[in-house]
Amino acid sequence: MLIKARRNIRYHYNEPDLFIYGPNELIKLKLSVSEYEDITSLISNAYQGSEETALFEEFSRYTKLIQFLIKKHVFYLIDPKVYDLHKSSLYLPWVEEQCLSVEKGLRDIEKIYVKIPTSYFGAICLSELLAENHIQHEIVEVENIEVFADGKTVVNYYIGKKEERIWITTRKHTNFESVSAEDISEKLLAGFLYYGVIISIVAESAPVFNINSLMEVERKLAFDGIKKVDYQISGRAPQDAIKNYNSLENFVKKYDSKIVSFNKNKEYFTYNQSPLQIITVQTEDKENYYFADISYERLAQFLSEAAFIEILKNSYSKDLLLKQQEKVIYSTQHNKAGKLSRLYLNELEESELIINLMNQEKLSTHFYLQACISGGYYLYAVNHNSEAFIFQLPVRTAAQLITVLLTWISMHMNAVSIKESFFQSIDVNELHLKEGSSFNWDISHQQNLVSGQQTTVGKILNDHGFEYELLEVE
Repeated sequence: MLIKARRNIRYHYNEPDLFIYGPNELIKLKLSVSEYEDITSLISNAYQGSEETALFEEFSRYTKLIQFLIKKHVFYLIDPKVYDLHKSSLYLPWVEEQCLSVEKGLRDIEKIYVKIPTSYFGAICLSELLAENHIQHEIVEVENIEVFADGKTVVNYYIGKKEERIWITTRKHTNFESVSAEDISEKLLAGFLYYGVIISIVAESAPVFNINSLMEVERKLAFDGIKKVDYQISGRAPQDAIKNYNSLENFVKKYDSKIVSFNKNKEYFTYNQSPLQIITVQTEDKENYYFADISYERLAQFLSEAAFIEILKNSYSKDLLLKQQEKVIYSTQHNKAGKLSRLYLNELEESELIINLMNQEKLSTHFYLQACISGGYYLYAVNHNSEAFIFQLPVRTAAQLITVLLTWISMHMNAVSIKESFFQSIDVNELHLKEGSSFNWDISHQQNLVSGQQTTVGKILNDHGFEYELLEVE
């Protein structure tokens, strides 16, 4: 067997400590200068691939260290015949970066078969690049680039133009336009596609790309919809609203989902964000969702516990459930119950702030609450022109109610359209009011009986530290 060092490992020496950055952890060794020189010589030999017995004999003093570095996947063992077959390929460093078992990854690549559409303008260029690296392929009458392994479809790649960007994705976006050599060079496209073919085989997710007119590249991982999957939940109790919100942001930044960004609508940096802070969410269908609060922590919690999964439902047409330790936090299945009761702002915890901001903006609005069967309340707003609006998400806590009220005020401060929110215009004559106001924020225990199945997006969020379980309603 050969002993080979991964090309992506990094190390530096700060006497007397040598730091080696392995695939899974940072390794710290205490070494003298002469020992450090020996170890750099050892790593240099292993970079080239060294016969196992010879390396142990040459560096017999460091036998235990070599064994340790193999155990920590800094070095790896590989069949010499397999290494000889792949050592000159472009993809070897990629496999070393992605796979703990490099030999298995290389053997998997040997099973790749790619179908290239005859209609693709860069078919010949891609074919030549695959041939240079011994990847089996053919140019045939197919609609998109199809990647197979062991005769099974692994991924399909689509190439399209949308909003002055070139997209190389695993799903066909809405409103894709065809791409030609006038838009981007076939050689550049071939490089992205070749990389995608290899990584889709050796990594958990295929890479996708979009390229703007300045040739700046944004890379994400494929996300092909909300699917059922089993995984071990972390069981953490929610403690950090910002951390949970960051998990959502990380998902959106890292994966090519139909929720494309936070705070990237073109008007975002023109908003007045004093004293109310703003978060916006953009989707593939050009929807923009607007939320605001004076407390960023409370605003982040509202996104994590309610708004984000409603946006997921709107994007993927699937009912979802948010749970924490078997308690339902939010469900996208909700219905109205009963008449509306007047909400008196002076009864709220932050009444002074809300009333002052409304007076500042000269807002004459009456608010009402209507019970939701599954728990919580729908908020209604009726202005001085007798125009009525409903916030389509039931608020399930007093804190969420404050966020929605401050969102309403902030929208008026920034002249934001109702269409850019979860507010919806309704006929005021359809409102049935009752006297008095009695509100109970205790969630109905019936809601906790709703069951769901774990999902791919729930697993991703869990891996990023999200302290809730996101399920698809069964």
